[in-house]
Amino acid sequence: MRDAARFFSRSCVCWLLLGLVLLSGCTQTEYRLQADGEAYSTIAERNDDPRWAAGDYSIDLDPKSRYFDKHDPDRSPMPEDDPTSNRYMRLVNGKRGWGHWGDSGQRDELENSEWRNLLAEYVEVSEEGFVRLDVNSALSLAYMHSPQHQRQLETLYLSALDVSEERFRLDTQFFGGSDLAYIHNGKLSPAILGFDENQGKFVVTPPRQGVENNRVPVGTNAEARRRFATAGELLVGFANSFVFEFTNGQANLTSSLANFSFIQPLLRGAGRDVALEQLTLDERRLLANLRAYGQFRQGFYTQVVFGELGVVGPQRGGGSTSLQSFSGFGGSVNGYLGLLQQAQEIRNTEDNLRLQLRTRDRLQALYDNELIDLVQVDQFRQNIEVTRSTLLDQQNSLQLSLDNYKAQTLGLPPDLSVEVDEELIEQFQLLPQEANAILQDLFGLQARVGDVGELVVLGVRIGQLQTRLGELPDDNDVEAVDRTFGRFLSLTEAIHRRLKGAPADVRVLDGIDPVPALTEAEAAAVKQLKARLVDGPDELLKEFAKAQAQLKGLSDGLSAETVKATVEDNIEWLKTILQFAHGLVVVQSISRDVASEPADILKRSMEVIGPVRKLFDSARKDLEAMDAAVPARTSTMREDEKLIFQKDRERLHQRFRDLEKGTPGYDESVTRLESLKGNFKEETRVETLRGLTGWVQGYLQVVERLTLVPAQARLEVITVDRVDLDEIDAFRVALTNRLDFMNGRAALVDRWRAIQVNADALQSVLNITAEGNVTTARNNPVSFRAPAANARLGLEFDAPFTRLLERNDYREALIEYQRSRRGLIQSHDSLQKGLRALLRTLEQRRLQLEIQRRAVSIALRLVDQTQLKLLTPPPQLGPGARAQINPTTALNLLNAQRSLQISQNSFLAAWLRYYVARVRLYRELGVMELDIDGRWVENPLDFDEGDPAGGLEPLPLPPALLPPPVPPGEPQTALETATPPANVDKTDEVSPVNHEVADEHLDEELPDRKDTEGRQREFRISVMPVPKKYD
Repeated sequence: MRDAARFFSRSCVCWLLLGLVLLSGCTQTEYRLQADGEAYSTIAERNDDPRWAAGDYSIDLDPKSRYFDKHDPDRSPMPEDDPTSNRYMRLVNGKRGWGHWGDSGQRDELENSEWRNLLAEYVEVSEEGFVRLDVNSALSLAYMHSPQHQRQLETLYLSALDVSEERFRLDTQFFGGSDLAYIHNGKLSPAILGFDENQGKFVVTPPRQGVENNRVPVGTNAEARRRFATAGELLVGFANSFVFEFTNGQANLTSSLANFSFIQPLLRGAGRDVALEQLTLDERRLLANLRAYGQFRQGFYTQVVFGELGVVGPQRGGGSTSLQSFSGFGGSVNGYLGLLQQAQEIRNTEDNLRLQLRTRDRLQALYDNELIDLVQVDQFRQNIEVTRSTLLDQQNSLQLSLDNYKAQTLGLPPDLSVEVDEELIEQFQLLPQEANAILQDLFGLQARVGDVGELVVLGVRIGQLQTRLGELPDDNDVEAVDRTFGRFLSLTEAIHRRLKGAPADVRVLDGIDPVPALTEAEAAAVKQLKARLVDGPDELLKEFAKAQAQLKGLSDGLSAETVKATVEDNIEWLKTILQFAHGLVVVQSISRDVASEPADILKRSMEVIGPVRKLFDSARKDLEAMDAAVPARTSTMREDEKLIFQKDRERLHQRFRDLEKGTPGYDESVTRLESLKGNFKEETRVETLRGLTGWVQGYLQVVERLTLVPAQARLEVITVDRVDLDEIDAFRVALTNRLDFMNGRAALVDRWRAIQVNADALQSVLNITAEGNVTTARNNPVSFRAPAANARLGLEFDAPFTRLLERNDYREALIEYQRSRRGLIQSHDSLQKGLRALLRTLEQRRLQLEIQRRAVSIALRLVDQTQLKLLTPPPQLGPGARAQINPTTALNLLNAQRSLQISQNSFLAAWLRYYVARVRLYRELGVMELDIDGRWVENPLDFDEGDPAGGLEPLPLPPALLPPPVPPGEPQTALETATPPANVDKTDEVSPVNHEVADEHLDEELPDRKDTEGRQREFRISVMPVPKKYD
């Protein structure tokens, strides 16, 4: 009895310890790591094919990622909750909630707080904190931070978990457990209602005394289950029971049971086609998703570079036979290249605005000298304001596009400071930027020379007129007096122009300490000027405008009879004008430091010689680069086009030589400036200023025309790589290399297999079953005896009387297969259509590039010619008439400048669209090779004759694309083999048209022209024979 009690105690302790161990199981972390290890191992099994290898695959975010979570994923702190919603976690429907939600703590922020500090570890960051954004850094940032990319990795991971689940379902599964209970039965049995046979009726039996018992049963069970590839199932189990009785002697009983059960379907649900279907499907889907991720990386590159994904990534539910291909439309450029395009367009607008501002100042000067009417000046002023508004719109649009790019493509916050690297499109900066500072200095120098020269001339003229006023009362010569009035008219016009800046000059004069010594007459004139300017220059402007009209009237009414009276009546008024003019000239000469000129102007003029020399050297390098690009440019030209191109280059070289060595030219301008500097003396001050005025005008013209030379040369250097690929070869290459079409063919076979799987369910149920068990015969856990064994062998049959649901599923599978089959055929058509459109688009973009090249060249020439016309002195008219510039000159120049900006933008857009189409072609062909960092490794589209797959095993069209035929008894609709047409006309590329050719050469660029081999160029939409497989 004591031994039994001791045995029971020890057993309880052992079972308690075992129960505690098993109850705890593995930790959350261990389960997570087990899932990771199995998923990564499953993916690695098929990750060795270079066509879709995913490299070091992992769903764990890099610690440098913005979305990296530094907390333990199994004990993640609770994120910030909505306060109102949080109440229901603490009290819901009057019931107290779980009190341990906050045991892991509370997180303050969602994103990784250190990601900004770690940017410099993988991308370039300037000292000011700006991330330098180019193609490589954009890809690095996108792979590091993009939630879209992370989602693809996680979908692939989940597909691997699906495979592990199905593998587990077909593997041996072990289960085990134990139970422990205490059972007490009292010794008094309650009254019961029972039938008394003696009395023949139901009676109530009174309570009766029984036997009290107290038992503790301890049970243990273990079993193993296995599903076989033939759809059979086997279950093997073992159970052990210990019963301890603590009443009346403390007896105990030990027994064991071993059993098995086996079932093997023979008809419905039988066979490997059914048993392995789900595992086969999940294994194939994982491979498909691995390929889909490989293709997603290609699309991810194009999305980052020019904003077009163009592919479908991994899908957990399985792929489709309706596959995505290029639609034939894709004109806009977004992504990183779109940012570059917008930035360059802004720069072109800024160049145009600077050009317009310089032209406006020239027009204003011409208008002040009555050489042009106000309408032409206002046209430029209005267009300048429109251009300024456009520039603001472009700048705002660029910032919005940049924010969208950072947030939607790179996964970064919009407030991250970035600096876009524009090296890729620097070649499209046709006008040299270094010329802007030189031109700005020259225009400032021109304004200074004009201002100083006019003040000096006005000072001389005022002295001459003062002398002339003393002689005027005694002069009766009508012509002499009229000439004097004319000189006064010229003086009043000049004073009227300079009056607007007088208040500022007076303030400058008042701030000079010490004030330069003035003569008594100069001091009186200055005092008078200050007094008149107290209320501003508006009244004085009106007076001088009136004085101009009055002087014109005096000249018109002058005759021999009126000359003396006219002089006597106006002599004092003329003295007043002269005194005021004298005061203004004195004030402006002092405030503008005219006394230091022209020495300072000569010094500043010498300072712009060196920069212009460098500009000539830079232009010479651009011409050399143009000459070096001749082989590439002429490789697709006809002989006549090569000759024209050669003449264009010779003219450009000659223009450069004329600007450097010609008259007027750089060398001559330098010699002339040195002569002016060497001959300058105080007594030749006026002559030197006049010489500097002409020199600056000529030198400025040389520099302005020089800036167009590198623009023309740089224009010729820009080329594109020609794509020479036949559409039939392209179709074959794509079918062989496109990962999604590999998946599409696999998806069609999946639909085809589903027919057989659903057809299986239509059969009768016929199963072989077997089961048996053996128990212990004595009070001993291992005392198994044959006489205590039981066995059963059976055959189950269920006639197929009710199969409506199965019938519907089977018919649906047939329809789904035919739909998928049609979908794959249409996908082939879409692919072929997209490739044909893409190849035509590439040719179109190449032709448009040449057209836009010519448009830019023409616009450059128009700007040059219209500027020359603006600088050309107007023809002299008859006596007394003022010459004027052609009334359309300003409008022509405005149109030329606008055309230059538009053509520059169009040329850039044409090149970018060609580049995008070319990259898109690599993606659509499935031959886009990426390195481990996701960067494009550009390889030439060079496929050997008869080997369009690029060295891969050629894929015949189309039998290898199709699954086996439909099961017997079903309609046969397999695709037939299609032989590509043998008479496909492989046409040559159209040679580029040179931009310097006259308009009549445009006709040669149109369709139906002869190429160098005399074959007809057919640039039309051709109707190819329809292959039988599409009938």
